[in-house]
Amino acid sequence: MADNSKQSFLNSLFQWTVKSTAQEAASTTSSDVEPMNEEKKQWLDAALENLTVNPVERIKLCINKIKDSQINDEQKKEFLDELCHWTEELDLAKDFFTVGGLDILLPLLDHNNDNIRIQTCSLLATLVQNNEHCQRIIVQSGLQQKLLQILSESNSPDLKTKAVTAISALIRGYTLGQLQLQKYQGPKILIQAMSSPIPRLQNKLCFLINTICSTSAHMKKLFYENGALLELIRLFNNEACPDHQHTLETILTISSIKPNAMFTFAQSNSSLIDEFQQKLNTRYQDIQNSEDYKDEINLINQIRTLLTSSSAEHDQVPEAKADQQILATS
Repeated sequence: MADNSKQSFLNSLFQWTVKSTAQEAASTTSSDVEPMNEEKKQWLDAALENLTVNPVERIKLCINKIKDSQINDEQKKEFLDELCHWTEELDLAKDFFTVGGLDILLPLLDHNNDNIRIQTCSLLATLVQNNEHCQRIIVQSGLQQKLLQILSESNSPDLKTKAVTAISALIRGYTLGQLQLQKYQGPKILIQAMSSPIPRLQNKLCFLINTICSTSAHMKKLFYENGALLELIRLFNNEACPDHQHTLETILTISSIKPNAMFTFAQSNSSLIDEFQQKLNTRYQDIQNSEDYKDEINLINQIRTLLTSSSAEHDQVPEAKADQQILATS
């Protein structure tokens, strides 16, 4: 549409809008209709352009622009932002791969600009979220290994956190993604990352571990065997623990792997368990009179019961050494 004809159309559209609401406007004001100002013209122009955009063509354009070596980092980030916008739609996420989007992901994850890598992790998370077709493509590409490498090696808190967001979207509810996580030593890497003093990262890791271990006995076994209980209890004992309830939920999930899991763990970590019990008691005293913490109080009581039961069973074994006993919580 030529500029003059477009402007004529916009003026007509504006006049039609004014006319169609004239009756309502008359009941509230008698002022004359004013000509369309420049701000309204620009708004209507942008709205009309959005109505005529072909999303798949825009996705293809963004991909090609990102591949263009003449495009600077700021422009790449803008195109990545747009891709994140379009691929929120499940079908458009599939179209992203149909038009060659997979080719840009690994180079972007290897980029020397952390902001580009962060935005690429966001794009990956958007692409695979609740989308088995796209999850399968990413699993087959092996990009999960790169995400785990970023989590393990990056010094950027935001990048590490976004990598976990992408991993979480890839494997939650998707068995093949979880099996690949095992192949790449993912449980060990995720557990080690919990020691990073990054509250947002620790919260995301707790959520991810609790979610997949609650739905898969196999994954629960893997995380238990790779020391998840140790890191979770250390996290709870830490004064900077970002979310006590979430951490306790995950501890309870992992410890349910077998009836004596907490006792077995305590045999070789008695001092840590002693500190854990003290922290449980302190936390209980701090929140016991608040209705807002009923769920957390229930979790504390469940874990206390596990510790008390473990201690009672231990006391009944004649060969047990005194320094291995777990004291019951009063």
